Amino acid sequence: MMKRYLAMLVLLAGSASAAAQAPTAGHRAGTYEFYLSPIFTQGKSASFEGGTTARTDDGYGFGFGFAKNFNAHWNGAVEFAWGESYYRSTMQGTGPNAGQTINSSGNIATSQIRFAGTWNMLASNLTPFLTAGAGWTHIYTDLPSGPPQNSCWYYPWWGPVCTTYIPTQNTTKFSYNLGAGVRYDFGPYLVRGLVNAQRVDVGGAEGKDYWAQWRLDFGMRFR
Repeated sequence: MMKRYLAMLVLLAGSASAAAQAPTAGHRAGTYEFYLSPIFTQGKSASFEGGTTARTDDGYGFGFGFAKNFNAHWNGAVEFAWGESYYRSTMQGTGPNAGQTINSSGNIATSQIRFAGTWNMLASNLTPFLTAGAGWTHIYTDLPSGPPQNSCWYYPWWGPVCTTYIPTQNTTKFSYNLGAGVRYDFGPYLVRGLVNAQRVDVGGAEGKDYWAQWRLDFGMRFR
């Protein structure tokens, strides 16, 4: 009898251990997530009407997001991101300046807010996923948009101060993305790796253009 009882305890303990180690369907359901994300943006070359060309180097950025897991498969999130890359451009003259070129270079900085939805294909700890989102991207460049201007303001401890600044090009545009990757959950933590196509409606002759991004998410789930 004692041997049978001990055997049953061993069997139950083994079953409990296996159940604890096995991924549980729905373990993500009803949880919230917070994650931090280093972002790498691939450089890109572009040609425009009239012969003007531009190239951006590989860019680097950082982001973070908040998400809700509705069940083991579906996830909704709001994400914030910032990035910067170096650019070089060659502008072709027109009219009286035809045949002349102007070279320029500088930094392009972006900031973004995005609302995203993700489908985790499996309910297990390790799962591939697809994601899509839409939002707005603010683009700031070093390109001058007008002649130098004077500006004055009043400092409470210095008094009136005036300076000269050069206005630069910046704009906010609608953007959206499609991506795919792999996710792994361990305990309350998560890691995701994904490749993302970020498309921005820049308008004008450029229309819509996209940039390839690679991203790593490091986060935690909680209730």
